[in-house]
Amino acid sequence: MRQLANRLGTRAATTVLVIFCSFYPALAQEQSPPEKRAEKREDQSTTIRVDTDLVLIDVKVTDRGDGHSVAGLQAEEFSVFEDGVAQQIALFSATNVPLSLVLVIDTSGSTQSEVGLMRKAARRFLDELRPMDRVAVVGFSQEIELLSDFTSDHGRTARALGELQPGQGTAFYDALALTVQEVLNHAEGRKAIVVLTDGVDSYGRYTYSQVLPELEKGKSVIYVLEIDTEAFTEARLMLDCSDDRHFRLSHKQLRKYAEKFDPGAPWWSQEYCRFPREKKQQITKRLYELAHQELHELASRTGGRVYPVKALQALDQVYGLIATELRTQYAIGYYSSNERRDGKWRTLRVELKAGGLVAQTKPGYRAPHD
Repeated sequence: MRQLANRLGTRAATTVLVIFCSFYPALAQEQSPPEKRAEKREDQSTTIRVDTDLVLIDVKVTDRGDGHSVAGLQAEEFSVFEDGVAQQIALFSATNVPLSLVLVIDTSGSTQSEVGLMRKAARRFLDELRPMDRVAVVGFSQEIELLSDFTSDHGRTARALGELQPGQGTAFYDALALTVQEVLNHAEGRKAIVVLTDGVDSYGRYTYSQVLPELEKGKSVIYVLEIDTEAFTEARLMLDCSDDRHFRLSHKQLRKYAEKFDPGAPWWSQEYCRFPREKKQQITKRLYELAHQELHELASRTGGRVYPVKALQALDQVYGLIATELRTQYAIGYYSSNERRDGKWRTLRVELKAGGLVAQTKPGYRAPHD
């Protein structure tokens, strides 16, 4: 299987993913957009063009008392505010909005012994999705592979999961960047990324600070299944470098640690195998702490969540929780009253007229930039 960047690069000029041609008409039946922003139909049978300035957000509503999801609400019960300014809801749906979802699965050294279990859990997750939902699969270790493009044929997606293979190294941020830039680039409407990883990036070009703005612009919700590999990884890092089972920290990891905790020190470029045991333990602990913080910020800034997974045997349950949340969300669209295309961060707030209910959505989004 070719690497994701190469495979998608050769197809970018010809591939157009028309994922949500049925999405906007379905929403318009419940809440019509303003006339000046109305859909333009050049050919009633084949072409639908929608203004790309539509801001689409997923909103989860829960009961303040018991925390259970609340269904059956109508558009007039919601109020949306951008930078504190009320917005006019143009599109609304509670049940029938298709989803473009990318499963991103880490098969690096710290998880390679459990790839079979990961395949089974991800296949069961597909059973929780609706027939209209389209799914793509990306597997990554040091290399990144698109195992399946978007398809609503969940059997095809299940077969693609069988192609997951263990590898070495973790190009986590490259995998996220390429997922947003290439896989989700043509998707419209609701978009989500469900990623299974420990979040400890070790290879590749992209860093956390580069990926976060990409995700904010890409308008995808991120759900993270954070697997606990710290003890396993540390044990392998402590092995002598002559042992074939040993792990070593990469230059990218050492540089990240040095920039964060010991700026200006030249030691990080030295040979890892010469580090004392205490130094290896200290660096590993701090890198896992950073990864945990970054995963939580990625999820929170996009309106998603982090689900801790202490043992991979619990994957079925956690995937089920994510599927339930995806099924019980409201999709709300509006055209921002702020027409500046300045690329700046804009805050979001959703309120409900009914007391006792809580609306949850992402804290904001990054405006388009010309």
